[in-house]
Amino acid sequence: MTTLSDFEIEARMAKGELVRNGVARQLGPACYELRMGTVYYDLTEGDRRIDVTANGTVLIKPGHRVVLISFEELVIPHDVIARVTSKGSLFSIGLSPVSTYADPGFSGRMGIVTQNLSEKFIELPVGESIAKVDFSMLSSAARKPYCGQHGFQTQIWPIRHQLQKTYEELKNDPRVDSEEVEAYKILPSATVSALRQIQRRQRRIDWAILGAIFLNALVLSAVTNKWFEIAVAIWTNLISTALVAIFVWVRDKE
Repeated sequence: MTTLSDFEIEARMAKGELVRNGVARQLGPACYELRMGTVYYDLTEGDRRIDVTANGTVLIKPGHRVVLISFEELVIPHDVIARVTSKGSLFSIGLSPVSTYADPGFSGRMGIVTQNLSEKFIELPVGESIAKVDFSMLSSAARKPYCGQHGFQTQIWPIRHQLQKTYEELKNDPRVDSEEVEAYKILPSATVSALRQIQRRQRRIDWAILGAIFLNALVLSAVTNKWFEIAVAIWTNLISTALVAIFVWVRDKE
């Protein structure tokens, strides 16, 4: 398998192969740098398709996963495979690394799936380089080249939602812990520690409130000096206190 040089890529581009709508300045020594187009999908916001103007920017919010659609179209011959990788300048500011490829026979704009792992908003100008693609010759043409429509051409991004499950759907799986425990697993340890401290403090406050209610009931009952009413008040408060305690216990277990 031989990787094509910049000279070979440019020669094929001139014939309408490999990269369509490309420009020579985007060529690297053995790759082409794909540029940001005017469409992207925010997968965190319901797979929403977002169109931006030619002079606009793509906005990637903290924690959001997006699909960046390239400006260029790839046109991959049956005897070539294209590999797409991140630009270091992008994952150094918080975008997750990209590693994908375009099969022999693929034709269309490339979708680059990435996520903003930083705590800041990231703006990508239209035309910004977003990934590198290199091309390698196969020993022979593929017998079953890629065939089908790319998500961009169908106006959607093909997300296999059937593979995604909610906690309720999997809560009985022995590999799944409680919802709270599973949530803690993906949080930083410092955040988990702070949340548990808050829970313990809230639990102590709840019990203090229950104790104050019970003591107040005893004092009021004693002041009235009516033994029957005192007994009824005590038992009523005991029952209500027990019910509240059970409620608090159940809430903490959820």
